[in-house]
Amino acid sequence: MTKLLLIAASGMDWGGFDAATRSGASPKLAALRGRGFSGSLTGSPVGESLAAFASLATGVQPETHGIWRHQEVWGGGLRPTGRLSWRANPIWARLEAANVSTGSVGWPAIAPGADWPGVHLDQGFVEPTGKTAEDWALPLRCAPAGAREAIALRRVHPTQITTSMIQGFVPDLVAIDQTKPSQLPALAVAMARAATIQGGAVWLMSERAPQATFVFQGILGQVRGAAESRKEPVYVYAVKAAWRFLDSLVGRLSDVAGPEALVLVVSPGWRGRAGVVLGAGPAVRRDPDFLGGDLLDIAPTVLGFFGLEDRTLTGRPLAVTPPRAACEPAPSPPLAERAKPDQDLLRIAAEDGCPPPPPAPPAWHAQGPAELGAMLLKRAPDAAEAASAEALRLDRDNALALRVRATALFALERPESLPEIAEGLERAAPTRGWGALARGAYHVLRNEPNQSASWLAKAEVDPDVETLLTVAAGWLMIRNMSAAERVFKRVLEMDPANAGAEIGIAVVAMAERDFISAEAALQRAMAHDPARAAAYETMAKVYEQTGRKAQASRMREITRRLARHGF
Repeated sequence: MTKLLLIAASGMDWGGFDAATRSGASPKLAALRGRGFSGSLTGSPVGESLAAFASLATGVQPETHGIWRHQEVWGGGLRPTGRLSWRANPIWARLEAANVSTGSVGWPAIAPGADWPGVHLDQGFVEPTGKTAEDWALPLRCAPAGAREAIALRRVHPTQITTSMIQGFVPDLVAIDQTKPSQLPALAVAMARAATIQGGAVWLMSERAPQATFVFQGILGQVRGAAESRKEPVYVYAVKAAWRFLDSLVGRLSDVAGPEALVLVVSPGWRGRAGVVLGAGPAVRRDPDFLGGDLLDIAPTVLGFFGLEDRTLTGRPLAVTPPRAACEPAPSPPLAERAKPDQDLLRIAAEDGCPPPPPAPPAWHAQGPAELGAMLLKRAPDAAEAASAEALRLDRDNALALRVRATALFALERPESLPEIAEGLERAAPTRGWGALARGAYHVLRNEPNQSASWLAKAEVDPDVETLLTVAAGWLMIRNMSAAERVFKRVLEMDPANAGAEIGIAVVAMAERDFISAEAALQRAMAHDPARAAAYETMAKVYEQTGRKAQASRMREITRRLARHGF
């Protein structure tokens, strides 16, 4: 029987994965890589966000599937984003409609799990409540009724995580003053969640054995978020331990899936870095030229594995399975109808002295289109500008919307509104460099390099990597190569694996006819993100300038191949 296991992992980036699998630090992942394919994954809406995992599951962008906020408005106030929120079918719903049995564990924003066809354990199964395991009630409808008794026994409460277990992540535990706030509780919760998901996944594959299993494992992202935010030496080892822990979890699930299954491990990336796609199994078709894929390629790949296709999806099946003579159209079952609140219950509650929930304020409503604008910014700046303008109509001081609109107008070369937006940014975020950047962009677009230079210099104080990359782009546009190089180097000090900054360093080096440095920077960029088309396009120019026509032709061919996939 055709079987698939897809593990979606938060927190994995290509550079970390590549290093861990080559060094032996992640032997299970390395073994899968050795008998399959791997590459970087691009196209994530916003890194490791909720929207990214919904796009992975549906093959469409957030503005189509509708999943990017953790809450949504309905007649009864605000409610968690869940089953009723999806505006596009995830692949497990389409597979079930094609008579392919499915199951999932811990996937974000699918509650209640019991409402999906198949066997689905939502995050309510995972999230601990109560002071101890004995107090931990299993939420209603987090799983099919027939599974509740079995899965309840496979949960791990944070209080069951022992000191010795924590020491596996933080060996120098005694150096932490536990009378003060620390990240230890967050680490315990992350470990308990991971263990619970693992227990549920092993049960699902062993006892229910669906043809397609989807598992969300967030341990690495949760630990990286907790440890990296502290920037304390005592937590440095925790991230390495989380990589090893994830490696063992993936290895165990792969073993349970069996040697005949197609195993896919997918991560959208981590804080702007390229993600990972890994596939292994007898159905894998080797492709020596495989560099990576797009997040939207995953859903068509899964559908294709089961002989289905949807030609309306923009992604393409990855070269992991033998080509089929013909695929059947993938069914799209009706979406869940949005339920309305029970007005009688609301009336009874009001009569008992419980007033109706207050409506969400305009600022809450504004944050939705502002976040959508941020996700649209790189691939569709015109749509990002429109979304951020709608957010500002609702809340004129929404800092994210102001920032997105300024960046979009800069990309669209429309300077007229930038001074007004700069005033808003200076009002909403006076300690950041965003207002100065908006003013600098205004003068850059008006071809006023002297006026723009002082504002760009002020914007360099901002600590955000994406902001600094935009500042560097401004310096490049006014041909101030030394200033651009300075900013790119600062970005690399903050994020040594930033492929965009390495490409920027190469552009500066080429302008100075330093082709050796340019080539070295581009090689580093390709190592950080093998599917970044801009790196190969720029390398082709380096080869052309240095008389290496054959190598330039090869780089052009790779660029064209990646461009066909939208990279």
